[in-house]
Amino acid sequence: MTATQSASAAAAAPGQHGKSAPGPVVYVATTGDDANPGTKAAPLRTIAAARDALAGHTTSKRRGTVWIRGGEYALADTIALSGAKNSWVTYAAYAGEKVKLTGSHELPAAGWKKLSELSAQELAEPRFSSNARLGSETRAGAWVYDLGAAGIDPGALYKNGFNWQQQPFAPELVVDGSTQTLAEYPNGKSCASGDASCYLYGDGSKWRVDGPRDLMQPDVDARFGLQNDWQWNGTTPRAQFEDKKQQLPDPADRNTWSQAEMWKMTPSIYEVGGRALEGNRYQGWAPETVPVVHDWGTRGSGSYSSLPIQADPEWIETIDNTRYETEGWLSGYLGNNYAVDMVRMLSWSGTKLYTKYPAMYVPQNGYTMVKALNVLSEMDAPGEYYLDRYNDNDVLYYLPAGGSVEGKQITLTTFDRNFFRLEGTTGVQLRGLAMADSLANGVQLLDANDTLIDGVEISNVSMDAIRIGTPTETITALPDYETVRGGHGNVVRNSYLHDLGGGGVLLGGGNRSTLERGDNVARNNEIARFSKLATYTPAGYLYGVGNTFEYNYVHDAPHMAVQIMGNDMKVNHNYFYDLVKNAGDQGVVYTGRDYTFLGNEVAYNLFDKIGGNNDAFYMDDGVSGMRFHHNVVKDAHSGVFFQSGHSNKANDNVFIDVAQTGHDMMYHRNGEKGLPVPNAWVVQSRYNAFLDVREGEKYSATPEHVATWVRHYTSGRYKYSDGTPIVYPEINDWYVPRVRSTGVDCQAADYATEATNGCDRATVWDNANSLYVPARIEIDHSVIVGGGEFKTSPVTFGNPTSTFQLSRWSDKINTNLVKPASVEDAGLDMGTLKFSSSGAVAQAFGKEWVKTWNRLVSRDGIGRPAGPAAG
Repeated sequence: MTATQSASAAAAAPGQHGKSAPGPVVYVATTGDDANPGTKAAPLRTIAAARDALAGHTTSKRRGTVWIRGGEYALADTIALSGAKNSWVTYAAYAGEKVKLTGSHELPAAGWKKLSELSAQELAEPRFSSNARLGSETRAGAWVYDLGAAGIDPGALYKNGFNWQQQPFAPELVVDGSTQTLAEYPNGKSCASGDASCYLYGDGSKWRVDGPRDLMQPDVDARFGLQNDWQWNGTTPRAQFEDKKQQLPDPADRNTWSQAEMWKMTPSIYEVGGRALEGNRYQGWAPETVPVVHDWGTRGSGSYSSLPIQADPEWIETIDNTRYETEGWLSGYLGNNYAVDMVRMLSWSGTKLYTKYPAMYVPQNGYTMVKALNVLSEMDAPGEYYLDRYNDNDVLYYLPAGGSVEGKQITLTTFDRNFFRLEGTTGVQLRGLAMADSLANGVQLLDANDTLIDGVEISNVSMDAIRIGTPTETITALPDYETVRGGHGNVVRNSYLHDLGGGGVLLGGGNRSTLERGDNVARNNEIARFSKLATYTPAGYLYGVGNTFEYNYVHDAPHMAVQIMGNDMKVNHNYFYDLVKNAGDQGVVYTGRDYTFLGNEVAYNLFDKIGGNNDAFYMDDGVSGMRFHHNVVKDAHSGVFFQSGHSNKANDNVFIDVAQTGHDMMYHRNGEKGLPVPNAWVVQSRYNAFLDVREGEKYSATPEHVATWVRHYTSGRYKYSDGTPIVYPEINDWYVPRVRSTGVDCQAADYATEATNGCDRATVWDNANSLYVPARIEIDHSVIVGGGEFKTSPVTFGNPTSTFQLSRWSDKINTNLVKPASVEDAGLDMGTLKFSSSGAVAQAFGKEWVKTWNRLVSRDGIGRPAGPAAG
């Protein structure tokens, strides 16, 4: 009897998710054998074998089930499911039994040796030669594991960071379920405001700390050009992206450079001071030498045509690893306060520290906030570890808490694959499974439909826990960015996703050209301690059309929680707590750079404890059509940020201990002749891709697509969650100011206050339908407890004098405010998020307003995952 025949005859085991549908059933157990028939009494050993046993034997009316018995399953490869043959199957933990899939290697106590107990002869062996870099106190408590002798790949460290193509991160050591710390300086992950002890700084000005000037950039202007010119002179990798190169005269020069070309660009040089200089600490981080620099012949633009912009230092091939670090990095913020990057420490000479690889943005002393990472000589705190890969030494060093590895469960993750990869499947379910320890994404769905991921736990993955669809290779800043292959109707629910290097759930899906919905959903999950290794990796990515992130509990992360890039998305009924703790210029929910991201809704959420000077909802660079309503924002600097977009509304919200309910910034900040506006090519190209038909435009809409969009957003057929129609009749009248005779976008040279060429003030700055004018913005019916009002940003023009601010085009800016003395006075019960009918809010807004609020908003179900996720 074949495994499939036996499986078909086996009785379905009653489990935590109910009885399986009629159809073939296969059992898997750690004690099984893939030569077995797959019955309960004689189970298979691997999930892959169970997949193969059911292949081609399941349909929507005859669902297959793989019951996985309790235990830990170490994966050597991805469990790949593809097409119809692997569809309509449930992979589930057997009733009441805990199943864990892992990509890690166990490091049993027998393989560990205490460094201080190694003989002089052993220590003299080349594989242990790096131990000389340890201090005497660390040496006494350090343990080593010979990975090479055990046949374990020590993995690799790659350059990663914002706008660089993401690669697997450093191998992770996990002890008793907790990820340990790659050896670093300084120690510590969380500093109080103004405390500089956790990081190395430049002058600290952007972080509001008294900067110890640990790492300062010398000769920045000489190496990269004047700061005002960085966007066009080509000296930074960011300046080599397509959107920054559109003013170059030769069209052949306007495309984005490859990553390989950008890796050759001029890297940072640091003048060492402060703590890095004390005791010549930095001299252990890299070998002593001035590197040989290769000039690849590429020069800057215009007045910078003599400036080499690919000044690439050569690798230091031979290093005395008994004295110097061999693979140290600087990781953190280098050229801004919103996105991390990393550069390799190459060598030093005198008090200069040389690096390999460029930073995406020119490093600036005010923004520098980094750690020295992967440095054995800094392994001095319990829980720190280091992998010595130099000359194939392949030895793991570790400083365990309590001084011993005895009795600890220790694993090393070098697995750089998905646990499950679903491609072109329908109706697959993953239930009740735990997955841990991968350097890649946990679960990947491509062109999958009607998948259910229910009650799973995913932890200690270096990238995203679950990806539905995949991003294209371009970056989010470019107009042709999109996610593809997202499928339809996929649901992630009741799951616990935690301790992630990247994000939680990427919800790609839908077609922006046709506005077809993806209807992919993340619901009722707990997503915690994410973005540990990368920024712009939120708990929920919403890309495409018609995807939903709701009833999730999202907490404890350094960066944003949700990013919206698309249309008709819902971010509703979530509890966002203790977020954006280590970044600036950010929001808990972020979206930006698109006039056409219409129909999105952020509603019924509780935002509590937002770090820094950040916002609950950050609407960046012209983004339009956002609706923020019936939210509670608590303990934050700011509620909403409107940045030059159209038709954004923040109505019926509560702000408790929020310094300002919101603020705005207008394109006019650049003055009367500020043309083109910042990031104009991106936002206008995206607008042209969907709402403006233009001959010869690279990103061009079609008449059919424009008609689809107009019908979709003017008919009133489509609705927000509270039944309000999604309507933007104004999209018929929106326009980019252009020279009438040529159709070319207005430039500073074309502009005059009363010009007749289509680039006059009335056309560019006054008309509410100009895409340069932030019109139809609302912030209305705000409850403010212990905080401040919306802060407007007026801009004054001359010739003739005129003041521009949001109220010029909108009649609901800071209107209908009520400011109760306390939450109690407001009549708000924080336990239920309901208002009383007799408090100050009811008196000010009326009982009907309160009745509507209480019908729509509830604390029940917000951030309270069920099942395994409650852990």
